[in-house]
Amino acid sequence: MASSSGSRAARRPGSGAGRGIHRSPTAVGRTVLDPAAWLAYDAPRTGGATDRAMARKEQGRVPKRILRGKMPRGSFDLGGRTYRLEKTLKQDFFAATGRYVSDDGRRVCLKHYHEEPFFGCPLQWAGRLMADREVRHYRLLQDTGGVPRLVGRVGKSAFVHEWVEGHDLLDRAAPPPDDFFDRLEGLVESLHARGMAYVDMNKPDNVLVADDGRPVLIDFQISWAPRPSPWPLGAVKRRLLAMLQEADRFHVGKLKRLYRGDLMTPEQRAASKRPPWFLRIHRVFGAPLRDLRRRVLEWVGAR
Repeated sequence: MASSSGSRAARRPGSGAGRGIHRSPTAVGRTVLDPAAWLAYDAPRTGGATDRAMARKEQGRVPKRILRGKMPRGSFDLGGRTYRLEKTLKQDFFAATGRYVSDDGRRVCLKHYHEEPFFGCPLQWAGRLMADREVRHYRLLQDTGGVPRLVGRVGKSAFVHEWVEGHDLLDRAAPPPDDFFDRLEGLVESLHARGMAYVDMNKPDNVLVADDGRPVLIDFQISWAPRPSPWPLGAVKRRLLAMLQEADRFHVGKLKRLYRGDLMTPEQRAASKRPPWFLRIHRVFGAPLRDLRRRVLEWVGAR
């Protein structure tokens, strides 16, 4: 199984595509205290919605109706190799993502931001801007060992990164290694030290457990690494960045409680249940809007 920006299949509302291995039903929202209890809890949860989610995972996350953009291209050339589409991972309003393989067996992920207009509004600039922005985030972190290696650009609105063998936290057939979340905390602190907030840490399907046990982060579409600005804008940016970084740290603790709560003290578990004040406000106002958006997209067949 391998990593992919935006390659998340529908396993739960707001989550993403599978990466090529069997996904056992998960106990999201509960603390499992040991591997035996973990697997025992997972075993009975089959059928119904789980089977449907698994079927959608195998197909890739492709809506019935495409509101904007195209499906991933069939092939592309980069660095003297020709890569051919092996699997469509995701197609949404902003981008299309696919897993590709070369003739010599090298697997990569290509994410192509759409440039097509929407209701007559030209959005070519937006696709190029979003691609440039995400590539910048990957480049800032290339020396951390915790993000896929960039392979190159394809045109002005697409980029390619390596395919990391492993599985995301929602793919777990067993708990992550004992030191996994300590290493994830270190990776996030390294990211913060570079003046960035990941922002999407609340999604366990963005966190990969590589085959060698190390944490790998994918999908930096909504991450934020603000450029320096003079006062007062610079002060506002720094405050907002500090808040987003605090949210990152909270969500790492929450993920640890959900997936390896047995390694936490009672005080740590209690702290992981107390979100910062701004996240509590977001849940009050943001969650209903997110649910409304989801229902509308499902109604029009675009989700």
